[in-house]
Amino acid sequence: MSIADRDEVKQVFQYPILEAIARRRSRRFPLGCTLPSGAIQHVSQRSPVPLNDLEAAILCWSGAGITGSIAGDLSTKAGGNAFGTWIGRATPYPCNVHNTKLFFTNDNGTFVYDPKKATKPVEIDTEADREKIMTYYKEDCIKVLDERVEFVPKALLGAMHWNINQPGTTIFIPIVDQSEEYIDILLGIFDSEGYGYRLFDDIKGRSAGLQEWIDAGKLKGPEVPLSSFEYNLLLNNLAPAYLMLENIHLVAEAMGLGSVIFGGYTGQIMLGITPMSKGLGFRSQIGKNGKPNPVGLAGVFEAHCPPYYESMDEAVDAFVEKKFGSGGTYSAEYKGVVPFKDWQLVQPGYNKPSKLSIYQVKSLCTYVYETYGRIPATYDTKLLPVWLQVHHLDLDFYDKHLAEGMVTEAQRHHMKLWHK
Repeated sequence: MSIADRDEVKQVFQYPILEAIARRRSRRFPLGCTLPSGAIQHVSQRSPVPLNDLEAAILCWSGAGITGSIAGDLSTKAGGNAFGTWIGRATPYPCNVHNTKLFFTNDNGTFVYDPKKATKPVEIDTEADREKIMTYYKEDCIKVLDERVEFVPKALLGAMHWNINQPGTTIFIPIVDQSEEYIDILLGIFDSEGYGYRLFDDIKGRSAGLQEWIDAGKLKGPEVPLSSFEYNLLLNNLAPAYLMLENIHLVAEAMGLGSVIFGGYTGQIMLGITPMSKGLGFRSQIGKNGKPNPVGLAGVFEAHCPPYYESMDEAVDAFVEKKFGSGGTYSAEYKGVVPFKDWQLVQPGYNKPSKLSIYQVKSLCTYVYETYGRIPATYDTKLLPVWLQVHHLDLDFYDKHLAEGMVTEAQRHHMKLWHK
């Protein structure tokens, strides 16, 4: 049966968004689990039930799925060339640079969900289009581990040990890359001829590789500390991870599943760059401060910096080529989805970065990398700030211990509807 014809899919698409917001709670007790201590201690009498493929596919799509094209409604002469791609996803990204990938781990192993292709401005437009949600899940999930990601109990807060990563649960893990948007925003900063920021290294007390243009009066923008620039970029880049999980949290609510967002766990451990756990097996490099910096998972999620490129010059060139080179996002030959009625009419209006601005970006990025042995200078290249667990609820626990209303009708009818 097509998923578009299934009652559970129709119901979740019709679930009121404001109702999901009103009812959303962190519900922590999965089937098959034990809450070992305290006044509401409880031992589940039921076996764990993992998410089926349809549940997992909808949750993945709600966090990081393809939705069609972005609107792209900026002046082609002022800011319109900042977008990393025309393809839209379920959650927004800074400059639409898709620099956060959604990993998840369950009883079958650990995967990254990363669909890339859009075919029309609104991808899930009709009921028949909903079939694509399952297609993305089947075709665009890459297994990265045969087992669950290891969670180290002594690295977790005490209140988080008992229900985390138990059989039947699925954990969604958004991982943020800082390098692509770092390059993209710098291209925007230096794209206005003569205006670009006079970035200086407030940690070392000197210009951040830009002194020759400052002395020549070719950078007339504000003086900006490198640490402030990076901190503001960090805040922007973290947003997709939280938005992904809030989307999944709300959709899990609409589906009648339990879900809970977690922090309080060092992302470096889950990435696998500490001796405590092999985690996801990310590669790290040692910065000039002697600390490991996660930079990527080979062939899956590699940063725009060494060791995946010979130099920062090469990394910048690769990013510029992806956007403005042959077949790139802003090229006349671009064949992907766009929001415009006539791409050939709109395309010539976009500014391309000047040779000078590209050179300035390379100079700053090279300065940062050579000075600190990492980019950004002040925080990790790959970050895992937050994660979310989804599971089937043990209703016996909630009926025994919690007040009326803490379980919704969607949760009471979930197993009958989704697991016939």
